[in-house]
Amino acid sequence: MLDWIIEFVRNNFQTLFRITFFPGLTFLFVFTIFAVWFQRKYLARLMLRMGPVHAGKVLGWLQLIADAFKLMTKEIILPKYAYKKLFLFSAITLPVIPAAAIALIPFGPGYAIFNLPGYTAPLFLGIMSLYPIFIILMGWASNNKFTLIGAFRTIYLDVAGEIPIFLAVLGVMIWAGTYDLQTIVEMQRSMWFVIPQFLGFIVFFISYFAMIEKAPMDIPEAETELVFGYRTEYTGALFLDTMMGDYINVLAWTLLMITLYFGGYNGPQIFADPILNGAFWILIKLIILLTITFTVIISYARLRIDQAIRLGWYYLIPLALANIVLTVILKSLGV
Repeated sequence: MLDWIIEFVRNNFQTLFRITFFPGLTFLFVFTIFAVWFQRKYLARLMLRMGPVHAGKVLGWLQLIADAFKLMTKEIILPKYAYKKLFLFSAITLPVIPAAAIALIPFGPGYAIFNLPGYTAPLFLGIMSLYPIFIILMGWASNNKFTLIGAFRTIYLDVAGEIPIFLAVLGVMIWAGTYDLQTIVEMQRSMWFVIPQFLGFIVFFISYFAMIEKAPMDIPEAETELVFGYRTEYTGALFLDTMMGDYINVLAWTLLMITLYFGGYNGPQIFADPILNGAFWILIKLIILLTITFTVIISYARLRIDQAIRLGWYYLIPLALANIVLTVILKSLGV
């Protein structure tokens, strides 16, 4: 038995390393911790909030440890009238969806957890389309009016954001002439696609906030109206799990944006190893886009659900369709 395990590890070491460390489980945990810390500190600076700026000593890391310990030791309360099995299953499964999609993102030449040449872009979108379904299940299974309203708002927001973002990605795939994320990145060595696909990028970037459910599109949570939306009944480790799913969702959509519009792992040669160099530039672009994301979050007030739907259907979808038509025209002209 031991010999079989050793042989299995030896034959699949690279895949196991990618799943376990980078860009797998360890990277996801580290990113979640960093994103929470960075969001707290950065937003506190922008809002002149002195508490989060100074709390936690050691640059604030001790506060994160205290919060994690508090959530892990709190009692997990199951609502009396909740659909308990679905209540637990939907929350535990939530982080798995964006984590599975991240497995398709290339972090270097040929370096991804799961390579499916030719179809990784539509497969990524297909996996991520499952994420709102689990949020809806969380809200419905809690059997609470606030969680149910939050779940329905997720449906409306998904209609307003998911269709435009899918159409924006379709524009990139038409421009590149491929469904493969690795090929799309390689085609951006001379020019990032944010330039020829600028209109599609605008659509993607606005819809991106609907998909990550952050202000001004944090309508399903809306703590001033719905307590905490679909998360209201979750406590302790289950609440921590749902928050981890939230940040991994942010990571997945941000990595897709980097891959489609900002050259992916392409960048000036700093390290001799192309995979290490690619991972370095992915992380640099990730930090820059997170900073822009958090700046937008603090800069705009929350939209009403009708405003979000109107934005998606009246403006984003027509712009995305216009981008597709323009892309087809330019490609037919040989541009």
